[in-house]
Amino acid sequence: MTAAVAALAVLVVPVVAALAVEPRLRALGVTGIVARFDAFRAVAALSFGLPGLFVVSQRPGSRVGWVMTFTGVAQAAGLALGAYGLLGVNQGVEGGRLPGDDWAMWASNWLWMPAYLVVPTVFLLIFPDGRLPSRRWWPALAAALAAIVANTLDWMLRPVPYENVPGLFPAGYEGVLAGLRGLPGVLDAPVAAGTAGAVVAAVASLVVRYRSSGEEVRRRLQWVLAAALLTVALAGAALAAPLESGLLALAAVPLPAAVTVAIVAHRLWELDLLLSRALAFGALSVLLLGTYALVAFTLGGAAGPGVSAVLVALVVHPLYVRAHAAANRLVYGDRDDPAAALRRLGARLSGAGSPGELLDRMAAEVGRVLRVHYVAVEEAGAVVASWGRPGEVAESLPLLHRGEPVGTLLLGERLRPQDRRLVAGLAPHVAVAVHAHRLGADLERSHGRLLAARQEERDRLLYELHDGLGPGLAALALQTDRARRLVDTDPDEARKVLGELSRRIRSTVEDVRTIVHDLRPPPLDDLGLAGALTELGRGFAGDLTVEVEVPPDLPPLPPPVELAAYRIAAEALTNAVRHAMASRCTVTLSATDALELRVRDDGVGVAAPARRGFGLASMRRRSEELNGTFELVTGPGPGTCLLVRLPLAA
Repeated sequence: MTAAVAALAVLVVPVVAALAVEPRLRALGVTGIVARFDAFRAVAALSFGLPGLFVVSQRPGSRVGWVMTFTGVAQAAGLALGAYGLLGVNQGVEGGRLPGDDWAMWASNWLWMPAYLVVPTVFLLIFPDGRLPSRRWWPALAAALAAIVANTLDWMLRPVPYENVPGLFPAGYEGVLAGLRGLPGVLDAPVAAGTAGAVVAAVASLVVRYRSSGEEVRRRLQWVLAAALLTVALAGAALAAPLESGLLALAAVPLPAAVTVAIVAHRLWELDLLLSRALAFGALSVLLLGTYALVAFTLGGAAGPGVSAVLVALVVHPLYVRAHAAANRLVYGDRDDPAAALRRLGARLSGAGSPGELLDRMAAEVGRVLRVHYVAVEEAGAVVASWGRPGEVAESLPLLHRGEPVGTLLLGERLRPQDRRLVAGLAPHVAVAVHAHRLGADLERSHGRLLAARQEERDRLLYELHDGLGPGLAALALQTDRARRLVDTDPDEARKVLGELSRRIRSTVEDVRTIVHDLRPPPLDDLGLAGALTELGRGFAGDLTVEVEVPPDLPPLPPPVELAAYRIAAEALTNAVRHAMASRCTVTLSATDALELRVRDDGVGVAAPARRGFGLASMRRRSEELNGTFELVTGPGPGTCLLVRLPLAA
């Protein structure tokens, strides 16, 4: 608000006031606004002053911003004073002079000079960071300031009608300081040479800075160099074209436009500027000048200045609305159009593949929608997707999925209050993508564990068959051949061999049953989990008293859950006997949404921290493979409690 008031007070009001008296000046026969170079002043005032004011409102220490502000304010003041002076001087023929109009004309006569010269000298020397390239450039800065002072003083000491523009003043008008003719003629050549040298040095400083800077600064300087070339081209074209063409006024646009693009596109000075108004006012100034000039030339004499102003307002306002919308899109993207932002987001995400690619596209689109230079998505404390140039995080917003936090959206710039509504609409979509990414990562880990477990089971079966069952069957085949040879020669020995062969066959059958039991214990199919645990407990009789507590309404359990619970209970009972030296153990089952297995013994307990052996790791792995939880509750005293929860949805 302060910047807007300042812009209105020192820039817009003088320019509008000067334009408002233009029909009256035309009626008095004064040369038009373009031919007397006031159109150039008006455009320069707005194109330099508005961005400069916004820069200094955000960064009061920015020298570049202050130079732009000075240029705009000086041009606006000179324009307004000139219009006031011309009105007073020319209507004085009819007896209506204005107070101080002579001195207003004198001030307007030289105010343009420092505003004009500071741009190709000081501005170029300190762009973009407000500092000289090095200390060696201090003489160039001193020469630039000396040239500005000398040329300004020269114009201050000249009579007002010195500039030979016909149709400005009534016949015989001399104004103040009529007897002076500027600085002594002997100084003309040194001042001109010093001014040219200062401009050349300023351009050379840009070249030196460009060659010694990094890629980011080079991109900023490229805009300024291109704008300088365009300005020179427009100025050259203006010299060859008629004054009424307005090309000279357009020459004031490229350089501030390039600085604005550098601010918006490349985040020059890292400003979060409210540049939409500045851009809109810049566009409006061009529209206003063109429209007002057209109306003044065509209808000003017949309809009068009041009707002309109304017509300008009716024509310019719709164009201003369009210019303001375009400026907002340039600076803030789709922040002011949530529907468009969501449509673009959906279009970008429709072709995404993996959850990781989905998150990358989401971060990129959020960055483009909000026009911020850095967007990242954080999950479990780690950045899983990012877009733009990493830097300091200015905003962090939690991402919620079904009321649960799933991650954080990180932004490199502060948001306006109205932008938070748009982010609130985008955040649920980002949260869904983060949740999908988490599910994808969990699925990937589960798949990896499944492959590892399957390979481990295959390796175990390989060892069992190759090292145990295979040699046993080979030995049985040899003993069978031996018995066949002994049947005719030594029947008694043959009977002994066949007896041993029968015993070994039974043992091999037991080995096969053991392997099958390890894959899927038959008691689970015959007795269910409760009965299988009861039978398992009887197997520890003499070493451990096992009690199994099962509710009568235990629901049917998925086979993977039954097998995992049985294996975990068997390992826990084995640990209670081997390591805890327990005499009693209780196995408790309960089920709602998950099967809860609790195994409590009265052994010696586990010292803290508990030693994590293969048995504990195996039990934990079995529970996590089914998205369950594993908890070992121990204390300094006797007894250990194992608590496992296995989701039935698994």
